[in-house]
Amino acid sequence: MPVSADGAVAAVDPADARRYLSLVTAATERLMAADDPAAMIDSLFALIRDELRLDVFFHFRRDGDVVRLDTSGGLTRAQRQAMTMLDVDTSISGLVMRERRPLHLTDIQQVDESLTDFVRTLGVQVYLCMPLMHGEELLGTLGFGRRTARAFGEEEQRLLSLLCHYAALAQHRLRIEEALRHGLDTQARLLAELNHRVRNALQIAIGLVSHEGRQAADPDTRSALRRAAERLQVLASAHRPLYATADPGLVDLPALFGDVIAQVRSEGPDARIAADGPVAVPVERAVAAALLLDAMMAQPVGTPAITFAAVMQGGNEMLRITFQGVGWGRIAGLVEQDRLVARLCHQMRATVTNEDDGCLILVMPHDGGEHGHRHDV
Repeated sequence: MPVSADGAVAAVDPADARRYLSLVTAATERLMAADDPAAMIDSLFALIRDELRLDVFFHFRRDGDVVRLDTSGGLTRAQRQAMTMLDVDTSISGLVMRERRPLHLTDIQQVDESLTDFVRTLGVQVYLCMPLMHGEELLGTLGFGRRTARAFGEEEQRLLSLLCHYAALAQHRLRIEEALRHGLDTQARLLAELNHRVRNALQIAIGLVSHEGRQAADPDTRSALRRAAERLQVLASAHRPLYATADPGLVDLPALFGDVIAQVRSEGPDARIAADGPVAVPVERAVAAALLLDAMMAQPVGTPAITFAAVMQGGNEMLRITFQGVGWGRIAGLVEQDRLVARLCHQMRATVTNEDDGCLILVMPHDGGEHGHRHDV
């Protein structure tokens, strides 16, 4: 919900608030499930383009001292090629990165200024560029342009600022996970970075969304923001068991599931979780699995008994996770009904089936053999 300069909650059209909230919720789902930085920003632009009447966008990514155009939208092939030749230092993005603050420009076609030379050639009339910050670290910029003279309103700027905050958080997470996968740093430095940066940043995001939920007057708005905060908390939970495995890139999945269940069922259920041996999976797959469990437990079903087993299927080792409880078999239909569930299953290359009304089965590739946790079955 919007907050004025004096801290009071500003009046907003309830219909606009619900639409913007829906955008934030959908964007949060996409950003949390993302596994590719460029595709993540493309997906975000596609989600908000029509609602905010955007014509173009640019994402400049900063890696050390190098800044490059990572992805863009709304351009012809010739315009994209010309964009790669842009001197970033003398552009709008260069100024935003130096000053580390948003820049909102209007009447671009009427003002001959070198800073806006390139976007002027695209017919852009209004341009909003925001820095992507993770704490004190500058990750790049996101810029949004309109060819109409309609300036970005206060609520639109607030919404885009919130989405850029989530995008920066997701981008930082992907960088850390990439470093874990490829061994770009020492184990001690990576673990310290994950612990200090990711978890602290996630807690800030959780606190922000929770605060907005408490301030919201509309019950539907409060409920949706509470749900968004719960999903961010699930993402934070995925990093807690990370330090309990011998390999810094792996997560103890049964421990993570127990954490998610305790979090979702605030009364602290005694989760029945069994495994035929250690089950450690890469962090990105653990995050997706935790989000999937959270989505399933949002259904009106009880806490299931969960069993993990490594099985051979078609010459490959697979991880079979069985959920047993009243009504759990019906949850298999979520794959066709819920876009987040379908996206998470696709990311994990998982299949969901049911044996009967009380038994749900999730099967996905298992990296146990590769990481030294393989078990004979």
